[in-house]
Amino acid sequence: MVSRRNYIAIVTMFLILFFMFQFTGVMKERLNEYGINEYEELTKTGLGEKDAWGGSAAGQGGISDGRPYVVYAGDLSEAPGSVVRWWCIYTKRELAVCETIAECKIAEEAPPEVLVADGSLVRGEEDVRLLTGLAGQGISIIFASLPDVSIISEYEELRELLGIRYVIEEETELSGMHLYEGFLLGGEAIYEADTDDEKERQDLEQTLPWYVTGAGTKTYLSGMLSGEELEESVPQDIWQQYGMMDGQSAENALLPAVIWRNSFSGAKIFCVNGSWLSDMSGIGILSAMMSEISSYELYPVVNAQNLVIAGYPSFAEENDKELQERYSQGIRGICREIVGPSLSSLISRIDRKATFMLTPQYDYEDEIKPQGGDVSYYLRLMKEERAEAGLYGAAASDTAPAKKLAADEDFWEENAPDYAFLSLYLSEEGQIADTLADGQNGEIRTVALGENDGGTPPVSYAGDDVTVQRSTSTGVRHTFYDDFKVRAFETALGYSNVTLDLKSVAYPESEEDSWEKMGKKISSNLSTYWSAFAAFDATTLSESDARIRRFLALDFSDERTENEISLSVSNFEEEAWFLLRLSGEEVKSVDGGDWVKIEDGAYLILAERDGIVIRLKQQDGLHY
Repeated sequence: MVSRRNYIAIVTMFLILFFMFQFTGVMKERLNEYGINEYEELTKTGLGEKDAWGGSAAGQGGISDGRPYVVYAGDLSEAPGSVVRWWCIYTKRELAVCETIAECKIAEEAPPEVLVADGSLVRGEEDVRLLTGLAGQGISIIFASLPDVSIISEYEELRELLGIRYVIEEETELSGMHLYEGFLLGGEAIYEADTDDEKERQDLEQTLPWYVTGAGTKTYLSGMLSGEELEESVPQDIWQQYGMMDGQSAENALLPAVIWRNSFSGAKIFCVNGSWLSDMSGIGILSAMMSEISSYELYPVVNAQNLVIAGYPSFAEENDKELQERYSQGIRGICREIVGPSLSSLISRIDRKATFMLTPQYDYEDEIKPQGGDVSYYLRLMKEERAEAGLYGAAASDTAPAKKLAADEDFWEENAPDYAFLSLYLSEEGQIADTLADGQNGEIRTVALGENDGGTPPVSYAGDDVTVQRSTSTGVRHTFYDDFKVRAFETALGYSNVTLDLKSVAYPESEEDSWEKMGKKISSNLSTYWSAFAAFDATTLSESDARIRRFLALDFSDERTENEISLSVSNFEEEAWFLLRLSGEEVKSVDGGDWVKIEDGAYLILAERDGIVIRLKQQDGLHY
């Protein structure tokens, strides 16, 4: 039996707990302003397109005395040239261009960091002699593409420059590729399709000339062939040259080389067999190559990992008949009861921030109007999950983005009057100029682009000082080449922008568009392929936008004395991020900033002021 005193104590305790929980809920509602975008002030910066670094790589000015520069031999308007140009802009290197190999007569007293050459320009003995002469001066050369196989076969001096020992076949079909550890960030990768699932992912260039490299070379990416194919295709007299090796080592040495390096007269000669530098992911290949030339390579990066959930949620009960058949409920219920919990669990599990691109409706040609009752619910949920809301510019009908945004204005004014929508999602490159020109951008600071054909830079400016953040992956699909590109963009920029367009959930075209299947693919891909890049920061689009503006604006110089690297940053605002690649050394401390290890030989450096000192030490143990 409970005494009166204990009874009163128990009741009092329950009343206090009840009051505390009620008070906590009330204060949470009062103090958390769910109807505003907290990132509006946190990411504000005065930097714009006018402040972006504008060296000769951007088509301005000339080569400054003493400043690092690159020479490109080729047409700057074609794919490899555009990749080289943007790589120079991102790494703050000036760029000189010569249209032919014959024009690349470089004075010994002012050599470039590297000569990047379109190999198709190498057409005869004079071109070969000029390039070997430049290499003899100690000038490193990157062949963005190789000379024609007939030219390589004809000139022994060219084969020596490239490090090619044998030309086995002018064209061979590869079974896969092997990316070796230590070149691109993310470690080793085997791109070979053994299962039905892997066969669907196979989209790498599989038909290439078969070159076998010789002594003094280092291979970063090689083709893969079966033992039977090697046995049948390699002549016996060549096999005999490798008789001192064990069987597996001999097979590895004879595999077709795809990306490799040769040492020639004190210069490093990099070779790209195929069209790898015809896509913007080539900026990662160039950055990785530069880290192989000197004892260290230091360059600025964005340091931003975005996850864009586009077309979610929707607030109009459209396409209801089909959705009821598939899910037994309409789009608002699907968003709230099926897709929402799944996304929330995924985002929490992979520890990412998300930017949700909201749409009042998809179809602007039907009579169905959006209902705003759920808007406050989603804004509250996003605030609690550190997420941000943006605007969705695509439509299920033929409505142009500018017209859609104009039609949505009244809805947002009524249901989210104080929320600053700072980001906009568009599905196609060609929509950017028209949408911004129509004056519908309002507070928009950045455009997330769902489409990326590989020919446009991952981050840049559009009109009116609006940045563009192009997709680096859809998240639903992850092919072998998608995986390679993730590694390349992380290596070059410390940046990824995964865009999931969920319009297909509301307007499915096949069973593959069902959320059950899409959700599984998204969860598997995001949990697997980005885990190696956890050292980079998870950001919303507005956070990433601020970092991109600072990244594009800054300039820098660095100098090494013994075990210290002094880094000086100009056009500095609040913070700047750099990637440091080392060989046989590691970071000991950073004066004026901070650092985190990404993987062996790769470090993310934070500069908290315009001048910092990075102190190094030798790695423990043996280094090869």
